[in-house]
Amino acid sequence: MKCIKNIPVLLTCTCLLISGCASTENAFANWFSTPEPPPEAPAVKVDMSPDPDTGLVYRADSRQRMKDSNLQSEQQSRAIYRAPNSLYQPAYTHKSLADYAEQLTMELVRNGRQLDTQSKVGIASFVNFDNTLKHTSVLGNQLAEMLIVEVQGFGVQVIDFKTTDYIGVGANGDMVFSRDARKLSNQLGLDFILSGTLVRNEKGVRVNARIISMDSKIVVSSASVLIPNFVVKSLQPEYVLVGE
Repeated sequence: MKCIKNIPVLLTCTCLLISGCASTENAFANWFSTPEPPPEAPAVKVDMSPDPDTGLVYRADSRQRMKDSNLQSEQQSRAIYRAPNSLYQPAYTHKSLADYAEQLTMELVRNGRQLDTQSKVGIASFVNFDNTLKHTSVLGNQLAEMLIVEVQGFGVQVIDFKTTDYIGVGANGDMVFSRDARKLSNQLGLDFILSGTLVRNEKGVRVNARIISMDSKIVVSSASVLIPNFVVKSLQPEYVLVGE
């Protein structure tokens, strides 16, 4: 009889639990249902059509043009390219001073229309382009010596004015050349003289050569060539002194 009396009490509690769950926001039925997705926002249409041609053209006024020109000039002044102080300098190269002497001679002979096989040319040392024009270098002397060979190879008579009238025999050898003006001949009979100047820059030495008439001092031919810096340095190799 106790069990039969307790049945209504259990049923009453179950009903209260079910009714209590239904009264809340999360109902019992929502536990087993899928939540609905949120509504999608309406799509916004973007007008991609080009603007209509109105026929109007923008033209900057004088103040705007001046401002743009000042800005452009300022940008150009900032972007300044500076050449390197030293270019590529190989340790070994097939180029030599004789190659540039040959190139220089070809230009001089081609431009010198007054030169022929009867012309007598003297070749002097090339000097540095300074305020005195009296200083030469290893390059100036060696270039003059090579031009003697090159010019004579084109059939032009070259007068070597450093040759004396005698051969000096001594303990150091048999000498026929001299730089003493008292030992040299005064009667050379030169028609032209070949010489020039040396202008140094960061890339090398610019050689400006010319053939000048001895009578009128008119330049009958001229040529120019740039000898790279590594060729000039090869004329004076750097030696390392080793102590004993």
